[in-house]
Amino acid sequence: MTKRLKVNYPSIADILRTSHNYIAPNNQGIDTIQQIVSYVAFKKMADKLGLTIEAMPNNKKLNKKIADEIKADSKKRLTADKFTPIVERIKLPKVDPKDKALYISIVRNTPTLFDVATHHKKAKDSFCLVTYAGLHQPTKKVSGDAMKIISKFLRRKTFKVHSVDIAIDTKDHRAITNNRKETFKSNLMPYSKQGVIIKGSSLYINNLEHHSISRIIYYDKYLKQLNQQKKEIITDDLNQWKRLEITLTFDVTKKENKGFTHYIDSINFIDDLYEVEAVAKLAGIENYDNDFLVYQLNSFIDNRTMNNHESQKQFNSVEALERFKQSEFRRYLLPI
Repeated sequence: MTKRLKVNYPSIADILRTSHNYIAPNNQGIDTIQQIVSYVAFKKMADKLGLTIEAMPNNKKLNKKIADEIKADSKKRLTADKFTPIVERIKLPKVDPKDKALYISIVRNTPTLFDVATHHKKAKDSFCLVTYAGLHQPTKKVSGDAMKIISKFLRRKTFKVHSVDIAIDTKDHRAITNNRKETFKSNLMPYSKQGVIIKGSSLYINNLEHHSISRIIYYDKYLKQLNQQKKEIITDDLNQWKRLEITLTFDVTKKENKGFTHYIDSINFIDDLYEVEAVAKLAGIENYDNDFLVYQLNSFIDNRTMNNHESQKQFNSVEALERFKQSEFRRYLLPI
């Protein structure tokens, strides 16, 4: 169903253009999507698309998440060797051979997946957690071919959406230090009533008592990217770059959960975006663009959105976004 579009594009979106052909900060977008799916069905689809599932090299961040989940599991279900967590990946096409590869991660044998299997009366190792990360990274090149592959998985109704990370980039000249912790907690009430944690240059609100928001992070995106990328890419004119990231989490055992595309076409998605906007305002972010988000959603739903030279060359380039904004082909319109 076509929805009425009412999106504001504040002129502040042009403030942080760089010479490296990347989408500027002050855009809202989806950075990470997670699904919980049958591993057999996922592997069958990957094989059909000609994709190779391989063992994931050591990933400290991902391994820590898995270890924390196992530690918090009161049922202690990972005692048998055959239920040791398995972490795999699918490498995706790159814009440039020298670029760092974007990949899909696949995790098996964790307590969360055991709970889903128990609900469906299936074997413990029936399901896997599939993660598509790095979808909204203004200083990293994202391939149009990679987005087309991801969209095919997202359109499967039986692949249940588990979580969505909405990211909003902004300018903030103040450093994120312990001095900002209490002010941030006060400003973010009632979301922050469980407390705020600071780690490095990041402020965390975890384990929210909310129907969809499970986590809020506000962090220094410039410093994070500076540690990951070359200095000539992360230039000094981005030194005020901060990011607000809000994680929306869903129950994959509910019949109403019919996958990602069903979710973004529902009133629940619109309600969640209004909730995200409310959090952003409390965090002091008044103006941001929805244009990249709308571009992403159209591309996920219909690959024809990316059938142009700009998107095929680099999905998240300034030219690709401008090309989309000028196009009359829209399968999805955001009514906010």
